[in-house]
Formats: sequence, C-alpha cells, structure tokens
Amino acid sequence: MASGLQFSVGIPTRNQAGYLRQTLDSLLAQTRLPDEIVVSDHQSTDETPAILAEYAARHRGLIRVVQPPVGANLTAQYNFTLSSQTGDWITLLSSDDLALPNFCADLARAAELHHDAALIRAPWQNIDSSGGVISRDYLLSVPKQQHAPATLLSQRYGPKVSFAAFSIRREAFEASGPIMSEIESLADWALFLQLTPFGDFIRIPDIISGYRVGHEGNRFCARVAMWLRDELRIFTHVMPLAADRLNLRDRRWILEASRANLRRYLAAASTELPLEERQTLVPDLMPWANSNGEAGLVARFARGESIRPKVTLVGFARGLLRPLAHRLAHSAANR
Repeated sequence: MASGLQFSVGIPTRNQAGYLRQTLDSLLAQTRLPDEIVVSDHQSTDETPAILAEYAARHRGLIRVVQPPVGANLTAQYNFTLSSQTGDWITLLSSDDLALPNFCADLARAAELHHDAALIRAPWQNIDSSGGVISRDYLLSVPKQQHAPATLLSQRYGPKVSFAAFSIRREAFEASGPIMSEIESLADWALFLQLTPFGDFIRIPDIISGYRVGHEGNRFCARVAMWLRDELRIFTHVMPLAADRLNLRDRRWILEASRANLRRYLAAASTELPLEERQTLVPDLMPWANSNGEAGLVARFARGESIRPKVTLVGFARGLLRPLAHRLAHSAANR
C-alpha cells in the first residue's frame, strides 16, 4: 500500500494437514496480499512439515516457517506466533480456517484509517468441515468505534471478537505484554482483554473469513475442565490487570460477570453431562465458585439439580431480534 503499512498474518498449526493447504491458498488469493505469512508449526507429525516446505519454497520472501519451543501449550504458541511477525499490524488465523479474498485488504485499510487503534474486528461466517456456510455473525452488538473502558466492560461475559476475523497493532501487543502463560484454552479472550487499555477497538462492516466449527466433535466435554480453570484466571488475574491499567477502581462488575458465567457453564453442563461426570468437574469448579461466593450453586449442581441461566428482559428481547437484525445486515452487505 502507498503508505508502506506492513500487514502480517500468523498461522499457529499442529497436525492439521487436511485443512492447511486451503488456509494457505486462501491467503495467497487475496486482493491485497499480506506482506508476510508466518506459520508456526508445533512438532506436527502428519504431512504438515512437507506441505510447509513446499509452500515456503514456492513463495520465498512471503511464507516463513518457524517452530515454537518444544512442549509449548496453546497460549505459548499464540504468543510465539504473534511475536514472530514483523508487520505494523499482525493477526492470527487458525490452520483450519479460511480468509475470504478481502481479508487482508479490509483489515489493512481500517488500520490505515485508525493507526492508533489497538484492534480491528470484523464479521465472519461459521463454516462446516467442507467449507459450507452454517451461519454469519455481523458483530451487531458492538459499535463501529469503541473507546476504553467500554472495550473492557463489553467483554466481561466473553470475547467480542472472532479469532478468525481480527488484527492488532503490533506496538499495542508489545505494550500489553504476552498472553498470560497460565491460560490453557481461552487465550483469545485473554489477548483481547489485555489489549483494551492500549487503543480503540474498530469494527468494519464486511465478512472477511470463515471460522470452521463442528469438525472436532463435542468440544464442551473435551475441554470444559480447561475452560473452567481459565475462567477463574480471567476473572481473578486478566480482568483486574486491565482494570488496573485503566484505573477502574470499582470492580463489582467483575464479580457479577464471574457469577453469571459460572451459572452459564453449570447450565450447559446440566444438559450435557450425567451425574457422575458432573462430579468429576467439581475440583475445577470449586476454586472459581469460592472466588465469587457461589459454592452453594456448585453443590446443587453436583447433587444433580438442573441449573438454569438467568434471563433478563433485555437479553430476551435481544434474542428475539437478533435473527432479524442479522438477516437485514446480510441483505445490506449483498446489495
């Protein structure tokens, strides 16, 4: 681009050879090529190394392969992949996701217009194992430009960014520090929370990527214990750190959000898990429950009671209106 802004894409991968070519090809088919593609391969034992060697040889100067330290967990690999990129703006794209042709151009254009922002976020579509579109999310619940502390407060129940549709200013990432190393699975949420004191969050209107879902089976049962441990870390370490940096002294919102998210997990597990499996989660649930005063709720869950999420009138109304709003956004985007 004329201004010389450098835009990098990082791909953390491990044993996803079945999708890796599609991901790389989607980045090579951009209307505005990235200035570098950095693939971080963590000890893959399938065809991934051969595929990467082929693409790196064919696209010298564009595709670079790096290897994180042996034994790196998901968060360590994300930190390594982000730190390995040299662009002014950097991002992560999973090796099973797809960048639409406008992915780099739209993110880079927004970065040019908002050079002091911390994060650019965009709508995305959820796709199945064969690439078919399952649903679309236009991020209608967030404004076009959001300032701190709203960037933090709006994420108190979960990330307001898709891992497949964002870019961050490298200087903002360096100022925020690496994602907390103890995080096991919710590294994207921790990253977006840590960035909130370092610039505005910008939303662009067009769908830029496909986020692949459903091809890994029931992730709730497989990952719930990690999620529970991470939720405790998010509410007791990551959010307070961001609040400290923003000089937010009132922390009641963190406690309220922690309780609401715990209830949401218990409600989901009530429908997903039989009694004996519920009880295996109690050791991971209790530290979180003790931190927010909801140990009694976990005890009810362990006894087999059904836990229901609290539904507010505003939340109920939003649930009714969301499908209509997304249809209108889709129609507008395709005019």
